[in-house]
Amino acid sequence: MTTARDDGDHASAPVETPDQRYRKLLEHSPDAICVHQMGRVVYVNAAAVRWMRATSAEQLVGQMITQFVHADSVPPMLNRISALREPGDVSEPSEAVMLRFDATTLDVEAVSVLSTWNDVPAFQVIFRDLTAQKAAQSAVRYQAALVDHVSDAIIATTATGVVTSWNPAAECIYGRAAERVLHQPVSEAVGAELDPRKIIAAGGTVSATHYTPRGEALAIRVSAASMDDGFVLLCSDQTALRRAERHFEAVVATLDEAVLVLSHTGRILSTNPEAERMLGPLPDGAAGYGDLVGRWMSLRDTVVYDDAGHPLEPGARPVLHTLETGAPYEGEMFARERTDGTGRWLSVNARRLNPDEGERSAVLVCFRDITATRSAAERLVHEATHDSLTGLPNRAHLVATAKRLRAEGSLAALFFIDLDDLKSVNDSLGHDAGDAVITAAAQRIRAAVRRDDVVCRLAGDEFVVLLVGSARHAERHDLTQRIARVFVEPIAVAGGSVKIGASVGAVEVRPDDERDAATLLREADRAMYAAKATGRRTVVQSAKP
Repeated sequence: MTTARDDGDHASAPVETPDQRYRKLLEHSPDAICVHQMGRVVYVNAAAVRWMRATSAEQLVGQMITQFVHADSVPPMLNRISALREPGDVSEPSEAVMLRFDATTLDVEAVSVLSTWNDVPAFQVIFRDLTAQKAAQSAVRYQAALVDHVSDAIIATTATGVVTSWNPAAECIYGRAAERVLHQPVSEAVGAELDPRKIIAAGGTVSATHYTPRGEALAIRVSAASMDDGFVLLCSDQTALRRAERHFEAVVATLDEAVLVLSHTGRILSTNPEAERMLGPLPDGAAGYGDLVGRWMSLRDTVVYDDAGHPLEPGARPVLHTLETGAPYEGEMFARERTDGTGRWLSVNARRLNPDEGERSAVLVCFRDITATRSAAERLVHEATHDSLTGLPNRAHLVATAKRLRAEGSLAALFFIDLDDLKSVNDSLGHDAGDAVITAAAQRIRAAVRRDDVVCRLAGDEFVVLLVGSARHAERHDLTQRIARVFVEPIAVAGGSVKIGASVGAVEVRPDDERDAATLLREADRAMYAAKATGRRTVVQSAKP
């Protein structure tokens, strides 16, 4: 210990104790240092405060050291310090994971020293940050594993093109073991000419055909980079991909379904012959497979309807809606050309090709002309619900329509019509003549009622009229009289003419009427028979409920 000189004019300078000098050294150490007694922290230096992302030493001092050590690192730490017996004993360096105040972790190497603090035994721990070291080790391991385990061939050569490194993937792709190609020209190793300088001059990447020892062709994508003492080649086997592409191109080309791939802006990226055929020549004369590629999909000359026949606004059209929102569409629509008025039913499927790309994803559009199928289905439905002789709705259609109108409250009245004297026509002139009379009667009844009223052939010579909407008593009476008068004129059949009449039973339906459709039909039927009983060719109104 030294003292300041006393010359009589100056006071003695303060003397720095060894303990103070020791603490100053700890405080200015670049390594994080912690002192703990009985597991409780009594001192940390400035470096430790920074490393632990604390705001001050007070956040750590007084806390148990295990609070800042990962649970997996605690047992090794306790074993390490338990082996220290005498002051000055130093533990072997060991790794630990520290828990920092910002919820992150820090990999460290720790060395513990048995010492004293304020004359009481304590453990001094010096920490060294392993972050950079571990990152470097990880990078080295990753690079080594990458070379050995990637699916692409990684080949190193000298400046003259002699193979110096040939990874396992290269052995697998080319069917040549490393010991057979090392120190050989790379062109012999890949079965084709390969000049790294030419590849670099061409931009660094080329597509080439290489060959296995058995002469099998390989579609290879080659990337080349220069090194101080040679070149590194990355050879990616595209053979399976090219084969799959050709396979799917052939499949798509032969589909009877039109296929388009659109960019997110609506530009056509690819198409197949069926799409080309269905879309037809463009106004500027483009035609033929592939001529649509690069153009924008336009529906300006097309009016689009949904499957219920309602026109769709541009933003609601399936393809445009998918382009704008990404919402998939699967359904049917009717497209009519403005130019010539032609139209057809299409089954359309539109969806994003790569949903992970979000709004920049391309859109796959598939569509098929189903006009013939739709027409056939509509024809079958029509045949199932309409009478083949007269074309009028049949009994099934009548029952369904009457129930619907009754439920809607739009059925005003129901007329049950039975032709008189049809049997005598069948007996005297034959059933063909009877069919002609039924057909003519159907046409006359249809012409006598209003446009929205429904005329059905129930069976044989029986017809039913459903009055739709409002119809006052006078209007109903007028309609029944008009129906009766349509039979005044004779009907021409079999080279001659016949005169028949009709018996009509009428039922009024009021808004508060509780009778269902079946009940109304039965009461109209009874009223019709009452009309026949009075002498035929007359109308009987059913009694009100």
